[in-house]
Amino acid sequence: MQTQQRDEATPPRSAPPQQRASDHDSLPAAPEPQPTDRPDLRHWLHSGLTVAAIMGLAVGTRALWNSYAVTRPGFAVTISVCYLVMLVAAVLALCVRSATALVRIDVIVLGTAVLLKSIAVWPSVTGEREIVVDEGMLMDAATRALAAGHNPYLMSWPQIDPSLPTRLMDGGAAFDFAYPPFGIELGAVLQRVFPSCVGITAVATLALLASAIFIFCVAPAPLRPLATLSVLGLGTLTSYTQNAYPSLIALPFLCVAVWKWTSIGRDGQLGRGGVLRAGALGLALATHQLGWFLAVFLVVGLALLRWGELSGRAAVGVLLRYAAIAAAAFFATSLPFLITAPGAWLTGITEPLTQHAVPHGQGIMGISYYLIGGGGALDFYGHASLLLLLALLIAYAVHLPWLGRAAVVLPWLLFAVSTRSQDGYFLLTMPLWIVGLCTTTADDFRGAYRFPALRKVRGRTIGVLATVALFIPAAACVIVAVAVPQPLAMRVAADVAPGQTVRSLTVEVTNRSSHAITPNFALTAGVDITQFWSVTVGPGTIPAHGTALYTLIPPANSWTITETTFLRAVSDRPQTLSSLRL
Repeated sequence: MQTQQRDEATPPRSAPPQQRASDHDSLPAAPEPQPTDRPDLRHWLHSGLTVAAIMGLAVGTRALWNSYAVTRPGFAVTISVCYLVMLVAAVLALCVRSATALVRIDVIVLGTAVLLKSIAVWPSVTGEREIVVDEGMLMDAATRALAAGHNPYLMSWPQIDPSLPTRLMDGGAAFDFAYPPFGIELGAVLQRVFPSCVGITAVATLALLASAIFIFCVAPAPLRPLATLSVLGLGTLTSYTQNAYPSLIALPFLCVAVWKWTSIGRDGQLGRGGVLRAGALGLALATHQLGWFLAVFLVVGLALLRWGELSGRAAVGVLLRYAAIAAAAFFATSLPFLITAPGAWLTGITEPLTQHAVPHGQGIMGISYYLIGGGGALDFYGHASLLLLLALLIAYAVHLPWLGRAAVVLPWLLFAVSTRSQDGYFLLTMPLWIVGLCTTTADDFRGAYRFPALRKVRGRTIGVLATVALFIPAAACVIVAVAVPQPLAMRVAADVAPGQTVRSLTVEVTNRSSHAITPNFALTAGVDITQFWSVTVGPGTIPAHGTALYTLIPPANSWTITETTFLRAVSDRPQTLSSLRL
């Protein structure tokens, strides 16, 4: 016990000098940093978007492969190779650690997407697959007419499928060309150079691919997969391309117009970039009317941005030059039609905004059409659209520092309350959301002009209430449109049942409203009024509180009643809808 204590108390003897040096040399190095559980978020998100783009591209490709496996095995083999490329790209996206490598993978995925979509639309470009929507049919007809030297604004094409054109509340249909001319001018050039192709579909295809490539190039590297996913990876825009939608042709020009639009005239000069964007906006306006609504928001936003940073004179100068270049591009494309038939041109390009088309779409209008079956004041949906546009513009101007980046989305909100509220109005402009996301920031709007009256407002609650008040008139119009009941009470003279085939229909109609109604009748089994039935017996107009008996004949020889068959009656001036489920 004592020996142990003495040994513990005795200090160790020093090692020889050589041994001490050796021990010093063998000391362990500084500890290496331990791996962390937190990944590189930027790289993680970039690779995730790349994988998402590949997934979006692969979904639905089998149907494309099936369509070519027997008819065009060469295309099918190419698609199979694309499958292999996508799988390899997915493996690399999950495994590579370099940002440069991910960028290269994104380029490969984009190239694969361009190849796949080119294969998908090839039969539509060559004319092997027919256009199946009225917009595309009318665009094709107008393109061929222009290529042959005719003025499309002076022509009509009632020979296209009678079940396709947009039906009007007055019983008519839209069989004429009702868009600005730049799209068909491009199509006519290709039609003359390649007579065997469908020129307007080729233009739509080039527009789709150009939009994807442009967005890919202007987006920051980690967000570039969004270009592939949003434009090419989702099949919706491809189907619009196959049917030559004019708004799709305007898409690449809108993308250029929106690209870094907040920088236009920042130093008091437009510069090449400002001129390019203004010219692109003008060409977009000369292609489709959707661009008109976006242009209003861009001009208002640009005016407030420059007014807050420059002198009043400099700001006005920038805005005037920007608007002048856009207007010059717009009118230059229409100059031949302005000279030869200005009235027909003006009627044609404004027709979609002035015609009273039958209700259709996914907006609030569905309450009247699908839920309660009718209404006696559908005009108020149109009033609500105009009031909503005005409210959105005021709210946008007042809250520009907060709403500025939403300029690429706000214009399409007004279609939510219009009589024609199809989702295509914003589906076709979704790529603009990506451009706005990638090329503008909240900081771009911090220097925007602030109205003096707003600086005196005290309290967040007052500002919110004032903003909400802007939308009350539009909401009131929607309430009126929904609340006014359908004017016609209809009763079928003979009972009908699902599965029954009818060759005529006798209907007793009572006008419960205080004004005369001129009804146009149709039977529908789905969401659309495709064709009106002919009236063989019955008056053209039913007086207020009057009753009339009508005999209706279907557009075909007969009609088979289904469980979802409705008798619809629409009228114009006032716009009304009345329904009866058969």
